[in-house]
Formats: sequence, structure tokens, C-alpha cells
Amino acid sequence: MEAFLSLARGTAFASTAAFGGFCWGLALWREGLESGTRSRFTTIASIAASVGLVLGLLYLTVRIGAVLGKPVLAVSSSDVLFIILDTRFGRAQVAALGFVLVAVASLQLLHKPGLAASFSGLSLLVALFSSHSAAGGTIADLAINMIHVAAAALWFGGLSTLVVAMARHAAERPESKSRLLSGFSTVALPLMLLLVATGVALAIENVGTWPGLVATEYGWLLTGKFACIGTVLFCATFIRQRLLPLLKTEGATQPLAMVLKIELTFAFLVTLLAGCLSQAIPSRHVEIVWPLSFRLDPVIAWGTVPGSNVLAIGGCIALLVGSIAAFELGRMGRWRWATVAAVAGLGVAGAVALPGLSVPAYPSTYSKVPVPYDAEAITQGQDVFAANCVACHGLRGRGDGPLAKDLKPPAADLTAPHTRDHTMGDMYWWVSHGFPSSAMPGFAESLSELDRWRVVEYVMALSLGYEARVLGPEISAGQPWLHAIDFPTCRGVDPREKLKDRSDGRSKLVLIFRDGIRTQRLDQLTQHARAIEQAGGMIVAVMPSPSEEFPSPSESGNPCIVFDIDHRIAAAWNLYRRTMANPGFDDNDSPPAMIEFLIDRFGFVRARWRSDETERLASHSQLVDAITQLQAEPEINKRGVHDH
Repeated sequence: MEAFLSLARGTAFASTAAFGGFCWGLALWREGLESGTRSRFTTIASIAASVGLVLGLLYLTVRIGAVLGKPVLAVSSSDVLFIILDTRFGRAQVAALGFVLVAVASLQLLHKPGLAASFSGLSLLVALFSSHSAAGGTIADLAINMIHVAAAALWFGGLSTLVVAMARHAAERPESKSRLLSGFSTVALPLMLLLVATGVALAIENVGTWPGLVATEYGWLLTGKFACIGTVLFCATFIRQRLLPLLKTEGATQPLAMVLKIELTFAFLVTLLAGCLSQAIPSRHVEIVWPLSFRLDPVIAWGTVPGSNVLAIGGCIALLVGSIAAFELGRMGRWRWATVAAVAGLGVAGAVALPGLSVPAYPSTYSKVPVPYDAEAITQGQDVFAANCVACHGLRGRGDGPLAKDLKPPAADLTAPHTRDHTMGDMYWWVSHGFPSSAMPGFAESLSELDRWRVVEYVMALSLGYEARVLGPEISAGQPWLHAIDFPTCRGVDPREKLKDRSDGRSKLVLIFRDGIRTQRLDQLTQHARAIEQAGGMIVAVMPSPSEEFPSPSESGNPCIVFDIDHRIAAAWNLYRRTMANPGFDDNDSPPAMIEFLIDRFGFVRARWRSDETERLASHSQLVDAITQLQAEPEINKRGVHDH
């Protein structure tokens, strides 16, 4: 059903665009068109509008039934009124159909094709408001969408008009073909550039990642659309560079007619796919099920796949040989063999180099993690790890559990840097189904889906904690990588608000206190809370119990005091306690009396102070300077935890 609806929507879009194109042709060439050509343009435009109206009504009717969960014949008039009056989708669709009717009336009754073309364009733009890609986007996204649709409509409508006009002039005035073709090429080039530029921008916004392009319906439709655009561009270039000069000198028309029909066919496919894309759910919003047994990651592959550098070099040699052969054959005019050589070289290069540029992947490799990266989930994952994984991986995840000495291959050291070579989806697959060629069993039957994701988050936090030993009191420039562990704070009136969910754009100084530790440090910082706040920062103190008197927060909630009664926040954040001086390799290692973390406004940990490693913690002036530095940083790429 969805495929049928997408095809109906795409065909309706193409028909409406063609109607607009013929109307523009009638308006712009009114004086230069003979009566027979004008009549043909009017007839084709009317047919195109009728097709667009019928398919638009069919799409709206079937979609109403799908939205309400009813068969089409069971939809009542009240159901229809509810959709078209009380939903944005219904209002947009009805308005779009209304504009098409007005456009037809403008053409047939008022004989004003320019007005009709304008209303057809409005119909296409209004229909955008019923699409998935336009829903919830910014004004800039909507503007890009509208420019893209307008460019597509003008280009396809113009091309349709050109093909009909060229066929008409073939019998009457063959010499006018060159003028028509040159005129259209002048207009089509900027339209196509605009179409490609806005299309790429929309693709980046709606797809987001390469996996979204490869493994989702939206990505497949988009790939097909770009392939059709590539074919159209090839046809257009061939006409402009080869056939147009030939037409001017020799009057050759047969090859031109054939290439134009091919270009129009693929142009129709482009508009059809565009209509399908407007109703498809963008890749960003769907769960990715990876269809391949590998994923491209040259950086990781070169460090883990034996002989990967040799394979990559071999692929480069094969590509070079194929390119040289294709170039030489092309110079000799043997284009067919040149194409074969180029394709063969590319294929051999890919087959040779691919194993050295890729790593294993699984259906869940790019799955979205359904649990937040917060203290609650991480400590629950730690509980799951303690109950199910310690026997092999050891209490601290270093692969030194009681059963580890008898395992071949040995249990993985989850604190080692190689952990970051895998996505969270990879590890979820191993937790669920076991690790290939090892003694590790799968826990899909014994652990819930959320528990498996939680233990993966704990392993990630554990590994990141060991890598975070390089973190110190100085802020390093460049792309940050250590994600803050979220937890509920006291800012504002919503008790569910969390550390990283703020929209105020502040940096946070998080203080983790142990039981029985006095709060002189908090008293000192509170005295300078206004200076810290003016620099763009906020103090968040995590206290084990409300047994002491604490300084009162200002009107802005600074400092924010969080009571960690069950010690889960401290337990999660203490995974980040390790430093070069205190690496935490000893199982008896305990966290310091107090530890402070400075988090930037994007949710990354940028600096850390331990009370047992420095003669004194950072002064308020040093904190103000550090926060000022963080607040001055430009927008950064906010990657998720362990994005690849």
C-alpha cells in the first residue's frame, strides 16, 4: 500500500509540474507558437492536470483511511472533515488540489496560462507541508525544500514542453530546433545546479549518515534519484557538446530526438522519486538494520586486519592499470573497450582493496541506543555485568576473571583502547548472540533488550574512563570526545531535567562528593557563583545525603545541589576518575574524597580535578577563565557516544 501511495504521489507531482511547464510555454511563447502547437500544448496541459487531480484525490482518500486505520470504503464524511480541517496534512493536501483546480480554470476559462502556471507552482509548494521531510524542520529547511521543488518543477515542466515543441517543429520548421534547444539549455543549467545543490543539502539533513543512505528505504530512493539525475546530466551534456553543434551544421535530428526522449524518461523518474521521497520517512528517523556483513572503516581496518595495507596498495594498482588502459583505448577511439577497461579496473580494485578497508558488521551495528547515556542506565548495566560477565571478563572488565585462564581465545580486555573500534550496536549483537569463534554465549534469552543495551553502555563508560586518564586540569583544543554522563538536576521547575538537556548553553562544573566529606569547597565556590554564572557557567554539586546545611542557590539555581541517595550518580561518574597518576588498576582502588569535572555546553567533559592529586583545586578565577574559554568555542560536531 505504501509503495502504491508513493507512486501515486510521485506521478501527481510530475503531472502537476508538466502542467505548469506547458502553461509557461504557452505564456512565454504565445506570439511565436502556431495555433496547432498552442492547441496541442493546451490539450497536454489539461491531461496532465487531470492526471494530477485524480491521483491527488486518490492519494488523499487512501491516506485518510490509512491514518484512521479504516478501509477506504468505511471512511465517513466526518472522518474526511476531521482530516482536512484538523490536521496539517489534510489542509495542505486540500489546498494543493484547490490550487490545481484554480490553475485549470485559469487556463481553460480565463485563457491566462501564466496565471495557471503560477497556481500550479503554488500547489506543489503547499503540498510540501504534508511531507515527512518538511515536518518539524526549521524555516531554513523549509526554504530549501521550497527552492528544490520550484527548481524541479520548472526544469521538468520546461523539458516536457521542449520535447513536445521539438517534435512539433520537426515537421513544420526544423531550423527552429537549434534556437529552442539553445534557449532551454541556457535556462536549464542554473536550474539543474540549483536542484543538485538543494538536493544535496536536503540529503544531508534527512539522511545524516552513510549508513542511512545505504540501509534505509529513504536512502535507496535518494540513491535512485541521484542515479537518474546523473543520467539526465549525461544526456544534457551529450546534447550540448555533440548534438547541438551537429544540428547547427548538418541539421541532424534523429539522434537528438532519441536522446531527448531518454532524458525526459529519466527526468520523469526523477520527479517520480522526488514525490516518493516527500512521503517517505527520512533515514534520520528510522531504525537502521544494516544489510551487509561488513562496513567501511579504513582507519580501524588498517590497525586490525592483517595485510590490509598490502590489499589497499593492490587495489590502487588495479585502479591505476584500469585507468591507464581506458585512457589509451579512448585516445584510439575504441570507446566500448575503454568503458570495459574502466569498469574492470574499478571492479578488480574494489574486490582487492575492500577486505583491507572494511571491518565486520552486524544488523544492529548502526542501531539507535534506546536507553540514555546516564547514571541510572550505566549503573544498572554495571549490575548486569556483575551478575553475568565477571566470571570471564573480571570485576573490572580486564579479561582476568576466574574462568579466563581456560578460555581460547582469551576473554577480551574491555578497558583496552580497541573497545572504541566497535559501535555500541556491534557489542549489543555480541551480548545478544555471542562473539564469533569464542566461548562467549549469547544472552538474548536471559536478558531483556534494555538490560543488554545497559551493559553495553556500562562497558563503553568503563572503556572511556580508562582512556580519560589523559584528561587533566588544562582544557585541550580540538574536537572533544569524552561524553558527560547524564543525571537529573535541579535547574528550573521540571525535576526530570537532566544535565545535558539544557537549552541555556552553559558550561557546568560538576562536583562529586564522597560520604562524610565536608563541603567547604562548595561554600568557597558559592561565594563566587555570580562570577561563574556571568562567565557562562553553573555549579552542580552531587551530595551523598542531605545531612548537612548547604548554601542556598541564587534565583538562577546556581549552585544546583543534587542529592545522590542511592549513590548511582557517583558510581557512574567515578568511572571517569582515573588519571595517569591514579590509573585505577588495583581492584581496591577507591575514588577520591572529591572530584570535579568541567563540562562544555555541548555535553563533553573537558577538564578534571581530583582532591588527592593537587595541592589545591582550581581557584574561582581559573574556573572563570576556563569557562570563558569554553563559551568562546564555536559550534562543534556533536557526535553521539561512540558514533562511527
